[in-house]
Amino acid sequence: MRFLSTLFAVCGGLVMMSSCGDEITNEYVTNEYTNIYNKEYYATVLSNQKEITEDIRAPFLKKGDTVAVFALSNAVSQSDMAAGIATLKSWGLNVIEADNLYKVDGRYAGTLSERVDGTQKLIDNPTVKAMIAARGGYGAAMTLPFLDLESLTSRPKWIVGYSDVTALHAAVNNLGVESIHGGMAQNLSNSTTAESLRKALFGEAEGLQIATNKNCKEGIAEGRLVGGNLSLIYSLGGTAYDLNTKQAILFIEDTGESNYSLDRMLTQLKLSGKLDNIVGVVVGQFIKMSQGADKSVEEIIASKFADQDIPIMYGVNVGHDQPNNAICLGRRVRLTVDASNASLKYVD
Repeated sequence: MRFLSTLFAVCGGLVMMSSCGDEITNEYVTNEYTNIYNKEYYATVLSNQKEITEDIRAPFLKKGDTVAVFALSNAVSQSDMAAGIATLKSWGLNVIEADNLYKVDGRYAGTLSERVDGTQKLIDNPTVKAMIAARGGYGAAMTLPFLDLESLTSRPKWIVGYSDVTALHAAVNNLGVESIHGGMAQNLSNSTTAESLRKALFGEAEGLQIATNKNCKEGIAEGRLVGGNLSLIYSLGGTAYDLNTKQAILFIEDTGESNYSLDRMLTQLKLSGKLDNIVGVVVGQFIKMSQGADKSVEEIIASKFADQDIPIMYGVNVGHDQPNNAICLGRRVRLTVDASNASLKYVD
């Protein structure tokens, strides 16, 4: 019922917009797209986002807690989930499953309403202390208008996942709620990935450290760590779920993209002003990329931040490859890059 009423409201809004098109006066439409990358227009949109000062953190887990496996994206089978669920249980956790977990509707884990209702039921369940995504793929973003996430500000719980789950991370991080970018139920077979997630969930994580390499940029910064999959960050631009990067340290990773697509996505973020107020960058795994005649991934990323005096930590094992270390998004961190080491540490 929640889904249907929300859908009606959204559809009603769309009908009104189409019937009153001559009343739309925002600059982006009335200039007939003659200045698509209009910095002043985007600056107006971005100015509506204020720096997030809330720090809403769910209690860390303890043995005996209940966690749930949810599915907003691609469909999964019981065999896909068996090993991951067994791993979660081995940590002393009780595991329940979303009602739609094994539903199939084309590529998705059920219809839109099934995915929304299955996930909302877990959000509303006070016994569920963390929600671990089944897998990524596509489909999470389309559920956002129909999910009631505001309750997480008063009754927070850990949202866990990566890839397509970036859409959900952005939405909850924009509310000031922390989440965990880390392994999902389908890919906890790697022991390093699994142990990193366990430490994050149980409050034992300390951050990341790597040896400084030629793609790093020295400096020190503090801010909220936000981000995730670059394609998802890019696709949310201009929406109500546009990632808030004000005074933040931006984390990015991706897989299976062409290098020119990488350039295009970062260019959009640059031209829109999305990168203007970040204080640091953490670059994760960019795998299965297709270079063609383009510059390398390293060159493209370096060029987009060349005019900013901010530290860059390049090459952390976070993303679509194994191991995929867990990091806490929405949490305040200190990024330190010197001639020898680059580290990301939680400051509270």
